[in-house]
Amino acid sequence: MDSKITCWCVSQFATVGKAHVWSGDDLLPAFMYVVVRAQLQHLGAEIRLINDFCPQVKGSGQIDLMFTVLCASYVQICNEKSVP
Repeated sequence: MDSKITCWCVSQFATVGKAHVWSGDDLLPAFMYVVVRAQLQHLGAEIRLINDFCPQVKGSGQIDLMFTVLCASYVQICNEKSVP
């Protein structure tokens, strides 16, 4: 089932080619999928560790964006009722 969804998502983005611009609406579900598939045991603790010990992440452009999307993905996954 997961491979079918992955293939569908990849084919949808591949058809638009290099002209596709990733929006937040595209990026968040993709990030959530990667986070779930990675099966990180202590992601919340690791996010807090980065927040506490790497203040340079904030305001550093693309890294800041990716970290924010990671945090949003984590919060959304934690709030999902359907995740076992």
